[in-house]
Formats: sequence, structure tokens, C-alpha cells
Amino acid sequence: MKSMKHVTKLALCLVLLASLLIACVPAPAASTESAPADDSMTAESGEAEGPRMGGVVAGFVSSDPKSFDPAAIAGWDQGVIAPNLLEGLFRLSPDGREIEPAIAESFEVSEDGKTWTFNLRAGAKFHNGREITADDFKYSFERVLNPETRSPKAWMLSIIVGAEAFQDGSADEVSGIRVVDAGTLEIELAEPLAPFKAMLASINLAVVPQEEVEKWGEDFGQNVVAAGPFSLGEWNLNQDVTLNAFEEYWNGRPYLDAVMFRFIGDENTRIVELDAGRLDMAWVPPAHWDRFSTDPVYKEKLGWAETFHTDFIAVNLDNEPFGTNPKLRQAVRYALDLDAIIASLQGRANVAQGLLPPGLLGYDEAAVLNYPTNLDAAKALMAEAGFADGVPGTFDVILPPWGNLIKLLEIYQANLKEIGINIEIKPTEFGPYMEALESGSYDLAWMYRVTDYADPDGFYFPLMHSDNLGGGGNYARYENADVDANIATARATIDDAERARLYQEVDAQFAEDLPYIPLTHNIYVDVSTPRVQNYVPSPMDTHMFHRVWVTE
Repeated sequence: MKSMKHVTKLALCLVLLASLLIACVPAPAASTESAPADDSMTAESGEAEGPRMGGVVAGFVSSDPKSFDPAAIAGWDQGVIAPNLLEGLFRLSPDGREIEPAIAESFEVSEDGKTWTFNLRAGAKFHNGREITADDFKYSFERVLNPETRSPKAWMLSIIVGAEAFQDGSADEVSGIRVVDAGTLEIELAEPLAPFKAMLASINLAVVPQEEVEKWGEDFGQNVVAAGPFSLGEWNLNQDVTLNAFEEYWNGRPYLDAVMFRFIGDENTRIVELDAGRLDMAWVPPAHWDRFSTDPVYKEKLGWAETFHTDFIAVNLDNEPFGTNPKLRQAVRYALDLDAIIASLQGRANVAQGLLPPGLLGYDEAAVLNYPTNLDAAKALMAEAGFADGVPGTFDVILPPWGNLIKLLEIYQANLKEIGINIEIKPTEFGPYMEALESGSYDLAWMYRVTDYADPDGFYFPLMHSDNLGGGGNYARYENADVDANIATARATIDDAERARLYQEVDAQFAEDLPYIPLTHNIYVDVSTPRVQNYVPSPMDTHMFHRVWVTE
């Protein structure tokens, strides 16, 4: 999804099969919205005491995130931590279900849906103590759009009037981003964009101070100064990073003094560290599910998030035989035993019937063509595809190198062998993995998609629109003029019912073509120690700690 082709969130979170966004944001109509209620929240049910100040929580990510520059963030490890550091006009609520005003105290949208006016919150400050102004947002957005920045999320702003001229060098600024005064920002779109508010809640569109970017240069991502509830503290390369409470955060300093994120790739090691008291939360691997789900203490500390996440097998449509033969792709889907996959995950997933997870606008189970496990149907389609005796040779399936994920692929491998398709599982480090997807140097790839923002456009536009072939997110290299037209119309339509109808037409074509073979929607489950209160895992993996406290 983008004009500067974007890299989707295919980072080291895949082993977690983690997920995301549970906030479907309606299209913009002419409106005014004011600030959210105060951030203070009541204690969880059953807690003996309310919030208290102080303490440190130890969380985890899989590997060192390397950078928190909002313009450069594309990976899971970055996305988990960054929402605590970064903030823009809007933000997601901790449970991922709401989009809240952040630096924008209120906003208005014109009747035609094209002009957005934001009234900034007086007194909101950067971590360096300087007050945030409309000029800072103009700078930050133009920085994302600037080709020299090479932001994977520049596409989010490409619909702004003047963005193209700015990117091709024929204009010195983006004419559609206007500073009315220090506290008022105006953005003019070339056409209405239904998911624009949701996009503006993305951490990639967070505000940053120009003087700090220029001071640190290429090292800004390791020394980020932004506007979130925590500021960047000590960073021990490949070990951990600490975020410190920002005393001047506009909505009150966090309860916690700090959050430390340790970099631990192995899920079993995380459980060992949790048991030893050196970690306060961990994703629950299948091997430890029975223990935590029955433990009288920990079963009450399980955090659940039904995510806006879909994993799938991407098919390179440029390559034979799978890419050029839809019946072969359909046979693959019929052969997969997804019930066995879900059983291996202790029921912590749902079968995906298409790209779109349930709960997002346009999802309609009746409008999606199901492919239940059916070996007879798979074998019949193999014959129709010209491979009644199986497909000659062995085909690599590239995927991130995580143990639990590899075990799931072994189930698929056995399923496909039953219909005469031999695959080899190829765990691949993230850099080469992404390079293969972007360049088309692959036949089959396990992938997942967690939308960048709470709208169905976050699935359809990057994965299926021909503007995004290759590095833009359309890794299958899928092209269909009718699908392009429906996606484009849905993006510019502010009527939810019409958008839903258009997306269901896209779904129907997707079910026939299967450029991506849908697998499951993840249910994320983690566990925290009894001392941690008011923690809510995010369906977007954007776990927030501003409202978390500890009992000791």
C-alpha cells in the first residue's frame, strides 16, 4: 500500500503469529471530534488497590529493533515498542479498539471529505521540552514523503495535494499541508480517503522535531526524540532497551518509572526468564499452554487479543507452475488441514476464508468462497490443472526462522505430499527473506499481514492493488483491472455500505484467483506476572504501557 513502496510488517514477530488491529474506523464525514477522556483507568476486576506510581516492568521483543525513527519503522520488534515513544495527531487505545485524539485535540472534515483541519493540543511537548507546533507536523509529514528518507510508509501521505510534485522534485514543499498558525494544521487531499484518520494514528506518522533529526542525522533512529508517554533511555545493543517515563507528557506521566524491553528470540527462554522473575510478560508457546491455562495464579493473568491478522502462502504469479495455474492454487487450499493447525495452537486461531479478518468493514462470511479440507476435491483440481500424477520436482517455501512456525509448516508439508506436491521448508533470515519477496525471487512464501491501520484498505490496497507490485506490498504480483477499480473506489467512498459491497466483490474475485492462499487469523495470548496491573495486549502488537502499574 503505498506510493513509495512499502515493506509490510513481516518482521521477527512471525513466530508469535501475532497480530493486530481491532478498530474499524468509519469513513470521514464532515465532523468535529474533541479530546478523549483522561487516561487514568480503574483497576482490573478483583484488584485490591488502584494505580500507584513507580516501578519498572520488563517486557520482550524478539530482536534488537535497531531504530525507532517513525519514518523507517517496518518491523514487528519496532512496532511493539515504538507506540510508547512516538505519537502523532491520533493514537490507538491500549486495547486497539479505538482511535483517540492525541496531539490533535480536535479536528474537522469538510463536507466533500477532502480538507482536514486539526487543532493542536496546547502544551503538548517533545521529549526535549519544546512545545509542538503545526510546523513540526508539516516537517514530519514532508520528511516521510521525501524520497531521500526512503520511508516504507510514504504511501500513506501520497494522496495529499502536492505530494507527487514534492516527491518528483518539481515543488519545494507539499502544497496540501498548510500551517494556518502555530496551533492549527490543514491537510488537503486530492480525493476523499475513507481510512485517512486511521492512517494518521500510525506510529509512522508520528511527529518529530526537526532540530533533533538534523542533530543526529543517520543516527536519529537510535536517539529518537518524539512526543510519546515514554522517552528513550539506555540501549544495550542486542540485549535490551529502556524507556523512561516522560514527566511532561500532555496526558500525565506514566504510572511506571520505566519499561525495559529485553531482546529474546526463543519463546522457551522467555518462559524461563518469566519464572525466574527477570521478565514480567511472555507470549505463551503451545508447549506451555496447559500449564498457564490451569495455574490458579497465572490463568487469571492471561491476556487475549483476537487480532486483525491473516497469515497465508503467497504465490509468485510470475512463476510456473503455481503462479500460472489457478486450479493448482485452489487444490493447495483444499489439501491443507487447517483444523490440525488450529488444534496444534490449542484453538488460538481461526480458519481464514480470505484476506480480511472478521470484524473489519466488508467482512461477510457468506460472500467468501470456502475451501474446506477435502482431498478428493484437491485431487480432482490437480487433474484439471494437468497434474493428476502430482507436480514434478520440489518447491521451496521461504519463511522466517522461528521454531513454532516451522512446526506448523511441517503440517502443511505433509498435507501437500498427499496430493503429489513436494515442498521444502526454507527458514530465511529477515533481510534475505524480504529481498526475495520484493524482487520476486521465490515461488512460494509463508507470510502474514497485520494491517497498518484499522481499516480493510490496510489489507486490500497493499496486497492486491497493482500500484504496489513487489516492494509496495503486492508480493504475489497480482494484477486485475476490476479489482484495482473496486479498491480505488472503496478508498474514496465515505459510505460504509457501499464500501462493504465493493470489498465483497474483491473478496469474490480473490477467492477465485487465490494469489495468496489464506490460512488462519491469530488469537494472541500472553501471560504477565501478578504484579503487573492494567496491562492489555494489543491486537495490533502495539502494546501500550502508559496506563500500566505494578503492585510492588
